[in-house]
Amino acid sequence: MPIQDELSAVIRKARYFPELLPFFHAQNLAAGDNSVITLYQSTVSPDIPILTDKLSATPNANVLLKLKADREQTHQIETVSLDVMGEFTPLQYLSTKSLSLILNSDAIVNNYRIYLGIWVVKPSVAQRVLWGLPLSAEDKALDLKRSIGDAVEKGLLPFPISYQIEREFMGFKRTYAEIVANVVSGQTTPVITTAPLSDEVLVLESVTADNAGLALADNAQIYVTRDDDTNLLKLPCFSMDQAYDFPCFVPALRKLEIGYYADANLANRYIRVVIGRYQLTNILRARFGLDTTEEARESIMAGVLP
Repeated sequence: MPIQDELSAVIRKARYFPELLPFFHAQNLAAGDNSVITLYQSTVSPDIPILTDKLSATPNANVLLKLKADREQTHQIETVSLDVMGEFTPLQYLSTKSLSLILNSDAIVNNYRIYLGIWVVKPSVAQRVLWGLPLSAEDKALDLKRSIGDAVEKGLLPFPISYQIEREFMGFKRTYAEIVANVVSGQTTPVITTAPLSDEVLVLESVTADNAGLALADNAQIYVTRDDDTNLLKLPCFSMDQAYDFPCFVPALRKLEIGYYADANLANRYIRVVIGRYQLTNILRARFGLDTTEEARESIMAGVLP
């Protein structure tokens, strides 16, 4: 499946908003434009928009990165100005209709690597007001009740996603570092399987792997299963670097499974993930569409702290 089709499928499977999807990609670039991502309204919309977050890419004097979201002008980055692969550069764009990412190369470039964080969001009323998105009748009633428009005008709302997560997710983060002794070509090797307690939610918060000695043709990938979404994420290890933890935010209510897949026989491959274990509070129940209090549901819809 083409990489953009896989990305579209993952975006459409987002369910515990907001989710930060780690987009990794590696390819050999031809001279000229190389399309990496092309998303349209079949995938993104004003009801489920996406926000690009942080970029990491291989610095190369021949490679120009071009990103365009909705009607924004195309944003261009000379990748030679970036640091080593793994350093993160802010690249924040809102897409409610379309998103395209192109790598323009002046010459053939082999083994080019890129990471882009993509938030999938179900907008609160505060976010809708700020971003100029349509309000439903229920949204308008909540806007009037909570004076959300006034708070947005004053710069008090909406909260940055990072602050919102810090306030709502209470618990502990745990690092899992594993050596995958043997990987058999064409088979998925289970590495980590964990499940939350009945009053918990798990969150995959970062991922990385050792890329030393790997070839692009090895097709080495970390597979992530969340609840019933088998192999929801297929993350190419060739684009990673053991020195860096690449951010993501993928909640799970029933299980998280991490596996290692390759199209080659490999040995002693290192991977590292960080998983948060958080209390499943009323506010998180509201965020995930579970039964909860009306106050919590209203707070999440409005985009205010309970």
